[in-house]
Parts: sequence; structure tokens; C-alpha cells
Amino acid sequence: MNIASRSFFVTLFSILQLFLSAQDISGVWVGNYKPSFFTATPEKLVIEISIYNDSLITGASHLYYKHQQYEHYKIYGAYKKQESIIYFSEDSTIAVKLGPMDENCPGRYTMKLTSTGNLLEMTGKWEDNSVSIFQCPPSGVWLEKKSNEKIKQTNSTPKDKRLERISDIQSLVEISSIEKDSILIELYDNGIVDNDSASIYLDDSLLLYKQFVSGKPVSLYVSLDKQRPISKLKLVAENLGSIPPCTVLMIISIKKKRYEVNLSSNFNSNAVVEFFLKE
Repeated sequence: MNIASRSFFVTLFSILQLFLSAQDISGVWVGNYKPSFFTATPEKLVIEISIYNDSLITGASHLYYKHQQYEHYKIYGAYKKQESIIYFSEDSTIAVKLGPMDENCPGRYTMKLTSTGNLLEMTGKWEDNSVSIFQCPPSGVWLEKKSNEKIKQTNSTPKDKRLERISDIQSLVEISSIEKDSILIELYDNGIVDNDSASIYLDDSLLLYKQFVSGKPVSLYVSLDKQRPISKLKLVAENLGSIPPCTVLMIISIKKKRYEVNLSSNFNSNAVVEFFLKE
């Protein structure tokens, strides 16, 4: 290879690295593990990623199996922009529903970011992060999302610094398509009434602003966007009351089902309830 050709490829590689390092990896990634003879492969793997301080990763992983079985975990990790490498680990369990003979295996991911057109891709490896002698075997894994993917939001307000706090996913609720337009939310102070106040956002759209919570319910109805498979209801602490943090009992009623969720928020993190629209 002559000097001119070498210089061209070095320049092209540098431009590509700059392009990848500028990509926003926040959002919902969809993919799966490579098939294995030793473990059950889910029908779909969904990874939610939020980025803080340009390098800290938080979010959740969702594994969907047949017969309405699933695994949901909180994730935590780091994004190395210059190397286009993403590391994250399933560090705590949100909810698991598997068969009686199945065992869940939280793990860690090491992923490489690439781009083809407007499609961002991550490929890499999943490994069991337990210290047990009998570990689940490692597996290849892939994820993808559109780099220009934007979902139209209605009734949105200008984003403020409170929404940039770390999102702490504290509960998951599955919603069918026929239930998405009639979700009743009721808020109570969870414990001693001490003048806690909070704002409520649905996918960054303001629903309640600086509402005090007490022994009497604060009620509202929400509807989910059918174009958005995952919606986030955020509890943003406005006042921690006399006994920090801001704690709220949220009762979610849909048709004949009722969920009670205990939420805790402060000035560093927002409590999040995620709604999943069933396909």
C-alpha cells in the first residue's frame, strides 16, 4: 500500500471514529442472543439505555420468552466513546417470570458500536456475572436501533434539569392494547404525611406540577401512545418533606387489575414506573 492510500484510510478511519463517538446511544435497542444448545433463547431482547455525564449508563434489560415469560433487570455501566465500546451489567432484578425448571442468570455485556447508514448496531458478548461454580454459558449478543429514530411527543414541556436526573426504574407494569386508554393513577404519601411534593411526567410530558401528597388520593388518568412500546411515568421530587426522601404510594388501576407501587425519589434520581404495551 502506497503512502497516499495509507493516508486516505487513516483519514477515513479517523472520520468514522469521530462519527461513532458523536452518536447518541440513548434509547431503546432491540436484538437477541445467538442461539445456544445449552440455554433457552428469548424471542426478543430489549435494552433501554440512558446516558449521564456522557459516559455513565443506566437503564434496563428486558428478555421476552414464549408463554408470557420474561426477565427484567436494572443495568449499570459505561460508554467509552473513543473506542466505541459499551459495557453494562445487570446489577439488580426488577421482575422475573420463568418456568419451574428454569433459572435466571443476570449477566454482563461487552459491546462494540458500529453504524451502517442510519442503523446503529452493537455486537458483542454476554457472560454470567454470578460467582457460582455452575454458571450459565456465555453467548454472543446483538442489538440495533435507528440513529435518527424520533418518536413524536404531544403536550411536551421544555425539558428541564429535573428530568436529567438519573432515572431509577422501580416497577414494571404490562398493559394490553385495549387497556392503554383507561389507566387510573392515584398517589398517596407512603408513610407519615410530611409535606412531600412531586411532579409527574409521562415520557417527559408534564401531567402534575408540584403536587403535595397526603393521606387523600391525588388522581389522574393516563393514556399510552400505541407507537411507543415502552412508556415511562416519572415521579420527580420537588420537596422531600420533613423526612427525606420523597416517598409515594402509587396505585395503578386498569380494568380488573390493581397494582400498588412504593416509589422513592430525591434530588439526584427520579422514580420511574415503566409501562409495557403487550404485542
